Amino acid sequence: MVQKYFSLTVFTLLFSFTVTAAGEGFAIVVDQPTYIACKAEIDAYSSLLEREGFNPVLLSGVWQLPDELRQQLHHLYQHHQLEGTILVGQIPVPMIRDAQHLTSAFKMDQERFPRRDSSVPSDRFYDDFDLRFDYLGGEEEEPLLHYYSLRGDSPQYIRSDIYSGRLKPSRQGEEGYQQIRDYFRKLLREREKENPLDVVTAYTGEGSFSNSLTAWRDQGMVIREQFPATFHNKKSAKFLFYDMYPFMKELVIDELRREEMDLMLFHEHGTPDRQYLTALPHTRESGEQMEAGRRLFRQALRRTGDAEQREKLKQTWMELYQVDTLWFAGSDDPIQRVNDSLQELRTSILLEDVPLISPNARMVIFDACYNGDFREKRYIAGEYIFTEGKTLVTFANSVNVLQDKSSTDLLGLLGLGFRVGEWAREVNILESHIIGDPTHRFAGNTASRVDLRSTDTAHWLALFEEAEHPDLKGLALHKLSDLGYSRMPELLTRAYNESPYYSVRLQAFLLLQLYGGDHFSKLLEHSIRDPYEFIRRKSVYAMGAIGSDHFIPFLVKTYLDDHLDERVHFNVAFTFGRMDFDRMEAEVKRQLDQNLSYPDREKVWEEFQRQFGSRKRIAAMANDVADREKPLKARMSAAKMLRNNNYHKQVEDYLRVLADGSEELPLRVALAEALGWFTHSCRREEIVTSLKEAAALERTPRQLGNELEKSIARIEHFMR
Repeated sequence: MVQKYFSLTVFTLLFSFTVTAAGEGFAIVVDQPTYIACKAEIDAYSSLLEREGFNPVLLSGVWQLPDELRQQLHHLYQHHQLEGTILVGQIPVPMIRDAQHLTSAFKMDQERFPRRDSSVPSDRFYDDFDLRFDYLGGEEEEPLLHYYSLRGDSPQYIRSDIYSGRLKPSRQGEEGYQQIRDYFRKLLREREKENPLDVVTAYTGEGSFSNSLTAWRDQGMVIREQFPATFHNKKSAKFLFYDMYPFMKELVIDELRREEMDLMLFHEHGTPDRQYLTALPHTRESGEQMEAGRRLFRQALRRTGDAEQREKLKQTWMELYQVDTLWFAGSDDPIQRVNDSLQELRTSILLEDVPLISPNARMVIFDACYNGDFREKRYIAGEYIFTEGKTLVTFANSVNVLQDKSSTDLLGLLGLGFRVGEWAREVNILESHIIGDPTHRFAGNTASRVDLRSTDTAHWLALFEEAEHPDLKGLALHKLSDLGYSRMPELLTRAYNESPYYSVRLQAFLLLQLYGGDHFSKLLEHSIRDPYEFIRRKSVYAMGAIGSDHFIPFLVKTYLDDHLDERVHFNVAFTFGRMDFDRMEAEVKRQLDQNLSYPDREKVWEEFQRQFGSRKRIAAMANDVADREKPLKARMSAAKMLRNNNYHKQVEDYLRVLADGSEELPLRVALAEALGWFTHSCRREEIVTSLKEAAALERTPRQLGNELEKSIARIEHFMR
């Protein structure tokens, strides 16, 4: 066996070594004290990787800055075919700022909130070498945390070069070392088995997909395409919904403990220390419903410390809900307080629960906010892998995450024998992370026949045409797009129109957004009627993001016909403010008048007017950007609002403010950043031209120039 050891007592920027073993490189990065304490187990893991065909390299040291480690990993990538890395122990944590467009949803105000809270812990710093950052400093109280700003001359998209995983213990000192030793011993035991991925359970918690049954239903259709081997019997593929049982926690725990469980997928709300399974227990009888209501009142009163305020609340509720004082009884009773607390504990999985559960699911995906927040000492995704159960790897988010993102993109690759890291490298966003061993894989012989490093478009075209599995076709489309295949829009259009697979059509849809133009606009006219709810949902959102009034008749028809699809319906209402108000209102009235079959037409019209009025009021706030009579704070707030609300009709006003050197610099910088979110806008060519003109002026301040550069790159990424 050939092993490579590097002792980095402080830091080393340049180093050399000889690689004699064949195979893909893999870096085991471990801080020096952890390696000394866990040497036998880490060396055994290295030997395992070598037996599996890797060329493992051990980097052991004490890194003062993440940059030092990044340079070493980059060197290995450039010269020794580095495929991935695992970061073991106390490895510096990059805290990324000024890159919220690389997340799915994170938009915390960096000026208003503390630096720690408004930054994104992200190992994209270590696995995407094209990204460029400026160092902003460290954290005295938490020396592992280091802050970086994404530079204007950096790529404004993520394309990971290698894959990475973290193995950060939740305990300190010897207890933490023992966690790492136990983890590697568990991993080595499980790796001796040939375990196919043939048992899957997906759980959808309250509030996820906004409780949409159509969204939940279609999840099963996609999983069936991706993991056909899991549909043998009622136990091999399960899809649980939050209100199937009064308290779902017990059922979820039973699933996690199943000896044969391979993959557990959670759609839920979360924090670093909690998985929110249900908000309230599902009730079936009036007595249960009344008690649930009383519990809500009691909990709300307990959160109100002032006695006078509690009495005011009671009076308000009595008038509003027509209830008497009996509904509030027991809020101050210690016994009732304990009983209510015990009931609440049954609605969530807490950090303290996880060791008691000892989950056996080999892999757990948390499609939730903050469950993977590894800047914390203890966090849910980390707790799962350090139990006595058989969980080896989790995939989770370090900050909040968008519900409307696809959490199962290319997931079927795992069932074909691809390593978890190989899958994650294709789907990474800034906040998504592998916790545990990224080289873990389930049994399967397909992955070995696919050369992931190939840059030959003919190879990937052949795979797309010949592969039977939908996610192999999806992988081929991703690779062809990355390689810049010249006929990509035509291929994606054909893939969408011809494929019977939900998952293939989704990947074609998502990739075609990168090219925009007529191809994507024409596809939207069809995809808004796709049988897959998620594609319909994203089609509606894309129409709003483009902002062309051409889409108004399609949006209105969807609004009127698809009211049972809660998420689709919500997204249509979200577009109201982005279109011409008069045309939108007239079209709703026209379609209602023409179709007499709509039930409760008056009620539909009233509901539309309510939602329409709300969107108009929000849209009116955007006018504050150009209103010099408004205070700077209000104008800044309006500019930042544009990140979530692309109001295309007012683009000329925004560009005029941006170009006006007499305007306040912070406002111009905020507006330059916000316009970078208009990636699909029908006005984007006009936006890019104006941003380039402003960036070319010698008098443009450096801070503004940096933001202009970033926004230009972001928009042009979607103008291939």
